Amino acid sequence: MKIFLKILLIVVWVAIVAGVVVMMGFANITHEVKRCCGINCTINYKGIDPLMSNSDLINGINKRFGKPQNKAIGEVDVAGISTFLQKQPYLENTDVQVSVEGNILIKADQCEPIIRYITPTGEQHFIDRNGRIMPINPEYPYKTIIATGEIESALDDGKNIFSIPVTNKLLRNKLKSLYDLHKIATVIVADCTLNALIEQVNITQTGKIQLVTKAGSHIVYLGDTTDVAEKLENLKCFYKYGLVKTGWNKYGKINLEYKNQIVCTK
Repeated sequence: MKIFLKILLIVVWVAIVAGVVVMMGFANITHEVKRCCGINCTINYKGIDPLMSNSDLINGINKRFGKPQNKAIGEVDVAGISTFLQKQPYLENTDVQVSVEGNILIKADQCEPIIRYITPTGEQHFIDRNGRIMPINPEYPYKTIIATGEIESALDDGKNIFSIPVTNKLLRNKLKSLYDLHKIATVIVADCTLNALIEQVNITQTGKIQLVTKAGSHIVYLGDTTDVAEKLENLKCFYKYGLVKTGWNKYGKINLEYKNQIVCTK
């Protein structure tokens, strides 16, 4: 009797599992033939100015894949849309899902530019907080620090400067100016005083770094990025306790190249 009950119980469970599998398969088939209602897109701007809009992204998808409205869900290239989003230079953490109602749901975070650089040939790009190179969108002016001078842009938009392996010394040497700019900009944007004070970074032909501030007509000579956070903190203190007494235009050059020293000349 006990053996019979065990066998019966096993049969019942097998039947239940099989039924669930059949129902799920039927539901999937039903969902695949369900009509797509459209695309719902949400870009998280994280409190910064936009570089593209939801409608820009939807229009790009429609142009690449055709409008999904009234197509069967199974006919919509969801995987292709996902790959398309991952290649967007302004977006990160992209996600695509299909709702039960038949909507294509898109969520993404906008990347945060921390500096805009201009090469000697006139090319302009952003570098974001994570090191990604991004194009300039003239339809969406974005205010940030500007970098000029001897800057080599050896990567395409959407590529990350930190994705280059250390073994590729040739390319990493070409990207040195971008590594320096990212390091400086990271320190500046993290400090509200520095962010309001410094408006331009310049890299000379010898690779030396200069800063242009909104305070006075002097040039700040940073040298290189060694101890950059400490150098900029010293600059803040000098402005607060030094120049407010002597006057903003007394010096033409403020040199921070030497550790724990500020050398000023007219």
